[in-house]
Amino acid sequence: MTDEMPAEWVAEVVAAIERRGWTVQNAHESAITVKLTPTAAAVLGAGPGTVLVIGWSERHGVDWGLSADGGATVAEVRPVTEGTGPETIAQAVDRLMLAGRPDARLLRHAVPEAAPSASCVCETVQPCGGIVPDSACPDHGGMRSPRMSWHWEGPACAL
Repeated sequence: MTDEMPAEWVAEVVAAIERRGWTVQNAHESAITVKLTPTAAAVLGAGPGTVLVIGWSERHGVDWGLSADGGATVAEVRPVTEGTGPETIAQAVDRLMLAGRPDARLLRHAVPEAAPSASCVCETVQPCGGIVPDSACPDHGGMRSPRMSWHWEGPACAL
């Protein structure tokens, strides 16, 4: 994350991220740092004080990573692969903060009408609270037919 990003592009990315409700702490030609909410920190497995850093390199395009020192260093840099447009980057930030990954993926899942019990073994899908039913789950698998609404990951999940 060492190459410089054009100032106009940085301003457009910052505006797009902020329109989605995220707080940009710092933005300049080298990096954009975004404050993690407690929920986003939990989704990303980040510690206290960690920020999301958006950067750019000619070789890899747009990158992201987590920084525990305000954005000065990023231990593991990962690509944002969907494009470099400001709205595309803001969507990737949304998915990172809500689902822990920058890429869109289609995953059909269900939102149970009743809260799952402690014995539920289904995979939880963020951020809607929906599940991917597991056939071995005592609440949602096998012979059980719980009432659920089904949808694809995307706008119904606020992604």
